[in-house]
Parts: sequence; C-alpha cells; structure tokens
Amino acid sequence: MRAVGARERRRKAEALAGRIEQHLELRKRLQRALRDATSRSVTILVAGHYCHDTILGNGSVHRALGGTAAYAPAILDALGVPYEVVAKVGADFLYAAAVPREPIVVPGPTTSFVGDYRGAERTERVDAVTPPIEPGDLRGKWDIGVAGAIAGEVPLRTLRRLREISRIVIADAQSIVREISPRGEVILRPPAAGVLEAIDVLKASHKEAEVLDVPALRKKLILLVTDGPRGCTIFRGKSEVHVAAYPARERDPTGAGDCFLAGLAVGLSRGLPLEAAARIGAWCGARAVEHVGVPRLTAEEARAGSELP
Repeated sequence: MRAVGARERRRKAEALAGRIEQHLELRKRLQRALRDATSRSVTILVAGHYCHDTILGNGSVHRALGGTAAYAPAILDALGVPYEVVAKVGADFLYAAAVPREPIVVPGPTTSFVGDYRGAERTERVDAVTPPIEPGDLRGKWDIGVAGAIAGEVPLRTLRRLREISRIVIADAQSIVREISPRGEVILRPPAAGVLEAIDVLKASHKEAEVLDVPALRKKLILLVTDGPRGCTIFRGKSEVHVAAYPARERDPTGAGDCFLAGLAVGLSRGLPLEAAARIGAWCGARAVEHVGVPRLTAEEARAGSELP
C-alpha cells in the first residue's frame, strides 16, 4: 500500500510540474504576442513641438494650438492609425487639455509662431523658441518617423536618432531649411550638410523648394513638392509624377502641409505605392484648409479618407 501511495504522490507531483511548465510556457507566449501586438499597433512617431499659433488676417486675429505635432495627429486619429508624439512646451503652454499626447514640459517659453496673411504673400515670424528635442527623447521602434519641426527643434543629432529607430523617415522641409533671425524672421536656407542622408521622403512647399537643389535631391531621396490647389509633384530619380489636388472650400490654409504629411505617412505605413500615399496626403490637405485651426474631421470624411485610394 505504501508503494502504491508513493507512486500516486509521484504521479501527481509530475502532473503538477507539467501543468506549471505548460502555464509558464503559455504565459511566455502570451507575453511575446502582447509585445508583438504592441509593436505593430503603434506605427508612426511624430517629432516636433506644439506651439502657440497667431494667425493675422484682414481684420482678424486668431490664436490657437499649432505645430505639426498638433495637426498631423488630427488626421492620424481620424484615419484610425496608431501613433505617438514627442513634443516639448514651456510652462506657459496654453493648450494642455487640447493636445493628443502629453508634451515634455521644460523651462522657458513655448514656441510661438505668427503667420501674417494680410499681404500678397504670407509672412512668418517666431516670437519664442522652446529647447530642441534631443536624441534621448526618442525611444522605441517605428514604421514611420515624421520630422515636423517648426523652428529647428529636430536638429541633425535628433534626426539621426529618428533614422535609427524608423523604417522610413519622412520630413517636412520646414524642419531643415528654416532659420530664425535674431528678430524672429523666418529665413529659408539650404539644408546643412549631413541632413539629407537621414531622410527617405522630403515634403517641401513650392517656396521651400526654391532653396533646394532639386536635381541633386531627386537622386538621393524622394521629394514631393506641394503647390496648394495645383497639387503636388513627386520627384524620384528620373521620374516625375503629378498628383492633383482635391477640391476644397478654403477657410484657413494653416496646417495643410502638416495634414498632407500625415496622410502621406498613413499611406506609406499601409504599404501603399508612393503615388497612392500622396493622394491620401492631398485629400487630407484639402480637408485641413476647410477648417480654422486643427481640423476635426466628420465620420463621413474619415471614412472617405480611409477608403482612399
């Protein structure tokens, strides 16, 4: 009887050990699956500051939240694309309750941007600048990294870090060609040496493209030059493709380029061909100009954007 009891206890102990081993293996598989799902779910990282925007029109002054970090997420949220934002603000930041992701708060003022539309051409001024985003502020791995600086807050060292952690790096030309004078004037200069090697896709306005060496650039990376209602042109190697703009009832052009950039990022994150991704960008840019400030797309608009192209 004692021998039978010993065998029974041994059998139960072995069965318990087996169940524990199975439980541990199952837990490991679940943890791996969770890590994989998390890494797949967050696909786009936007790097650039939130800012205080002041828009001067004929007889009007509009103050609002600004920056690629504010405009691009409005599109990403509407299209249901997971993302994160790395942005810095000062203690005087006015729109903490309105931003999609919590910023890093640092000493000093929040970047303050003034767009003046009262003349024949828009003029720009920066009244305050928040310290830059540093390489150590960027963590994780991303399908798409978006450099959307307002006033040089994504310096070369940080752009290189974005390159390290992103499969594709998209940059707005304002991130690399803007120089702020001591009086706050926005001056466009050719990009510094080494910057272009960190970028896969560069989006530039028609005006920004004037300070770029387009023939040389198209050999190194993909360049998209936007020109408002005239659409955009994609330069890649020897090819040149025009993508038409979508119709829009313009109310405020502020942020249209940021929203174009976000739509482009969405298309590329889905693995779409470049021209198809640019069409999503064009659609998002058209929707942006129909709003004053950060756009809030309707369910119908979001659905239409999701079904493109």
